[in-house]
Amino acid sequence: MSSIRIKNIGPIKDTGNVSLTHVMLIIGEQSSGKSTFMKILCYCRWFEKKVMIGDYNDLSLIKVIDFVFPLMTFHKLNDDYFNGSSLIEYHGEAINITVTGLKSIDITRTAQFETVRHNTKLSYLPAERNLLSVIPELDAKYRSSTFDVMFNSVIEFNEANEMFGEKKPLKLSILKGMEYYHEGHADYVRFAEHHKPMKLEYMSSGVQAAVPVSIMSRYLCEITGTLSKRTPLNAQGGFSPDFNSDFEHDRLSYYNYPQLFVEEPEQHLFPQSQAELIEELLINQQMAFQKTQQMGYLFITTHSPYILSVINIFLLAGKLKKMDSFSEKVEKITNVAIAPRDMSIYSIENGKFVSRMDSDTGMIGGNYLDSVSEVMSDRFNKLYRLYVNEFAKK
Repeated sequence: MSSIRIKNIGPIKDTGNVSLTHVMLIIGEQSSGKSTFMKILCYCRWFEKKVMIGDYNDLSLIKVIDFVFPLMTFHKLNDDYFNGSSLIEYHGEAINITVTGLKSIDITRTAQFETVRHNTKLSYLPAERNLLSVIPELDAKYRSSTFDVMFNSVIEFNEANEMFGEKKPLKLSILKGMEYYHEGHADYVRFAEHHKPMKLEYMSSGVQAAVPVSIMSRYLCEITGTLSKRTPLNAQGGFSPDFNSDFEHDRLSYYNYPQLFVEEPEQHLFPQSQAELIEELLINQQMAFQKTQQMGYLFITTHSPYILSVINIFLLAGKLKKMDSFSEKVEKITNVAIAPRDMSIYSIENGKFVSRMDSDTGMIGGNYLDSVSEVMSDRFNKLYRLYVNEFAKK
C-alpha cells in the first residue's frame, strides 16, 4: 500500500505515516493544512506517473529544485511553506521519494517497478473551480505567467465538457431533473421536464461550484480504459527490453484508473445536495472500476460534517453487503457501499493528522461526529437552561 508523510510544511507539523486508501477524506478548520497535504500528495502521485510512463531515465540526476520548484509553482506554494526541517516521504508502488528541507532529495524505483508500472489519469479540482462556471470562456481570459493548477483545471474542463452536448447531457445529482450540456462556446443547465436552458454563469453559486466536480468525475470515468495522450511510443526514456507484450503495452498506453482530488465539494450546497454529490463521485468511481477492474482513488478535503455522515452510511452499507443475507436488501437502499479497508478519514489537529476511523467498527467514530457540533450544543444548553430558569420564575 502506498503511503506519504509530510513534516513542517506550511501549517502541517507532522502527518505521521498516512497509508493511501481508495477513498480518503481530510477534514479540518480553515488554514489547517488540508489543501497543502492534497497538493503535495497529488504532485507525488503525478511524478510517479511520469516516471512510470518513461519520462525519466536517471533519477539520480534530479535535484531538489527540479522537484520542489514545479510543485511550488503549479500549486502556488511560496517559499514560506518550506524550511530546513521540511520533509516529504512518499512510498509508492513504483517509486520512493524523500525530500529533506530544500537540501537533499532521493528518488528511487521500487524493486517491483517493471511489473507494477502503469498509466493513470489525475485531476485536481481546487476550491477556486467556481470560476470555471462564473466566467465564460475563461481559457481566453485567464492568463498566468506559469502553468498552475487553476489554468490546468481550465484546460481539463474544456476537454471534458465537449463530451456533453445538447442531445447527450449530463444528469446532475445535486438537484433532481437538472441536466448540463455544452453547446458552441457556452455551458448550459436545464431541467429535463421543460428543457428550458439557462447559461451556467447565471445559475446559483451551488450549481456553479458543483458542475465542474460532476463533469470531471464523469469524464475520468469515461476515459478510463481508453488510449492515453502519452503512450510508450511517444514517451521519453527507456523501457524494459521485453517491452513487447500486449499486457505491458496496455498498462502503459491506456488509462488504468482515475485519481480525482477535490477540495471542498460541499461549497454552497444544501446538505442533501452534498450527500447526492458525494454519492455521484463514488458511483463514477465504481463505474470506472467495472471497465478495467482496477479501483481508482478519490481524495477529498472538507469542512462539512454532513459529508462525514453520508460516508458513514456507505461504510455501514459496505459492512452489511459482505453478509450474503443482507446484500440484496442493501442494494435496494443504496447504490454505494464502501469496504472499510478502502476508506480512511483524518482530521487535522494543531498541524497533526488524527485518524477518525474506529478500528472496532470500521466506521467514523461516533464521538467525533458528535464533537463536531459539541461547541454549539454546549452554548444551546447553557442558553436553554437560562430560558427554563426564567420561565420557572413565572
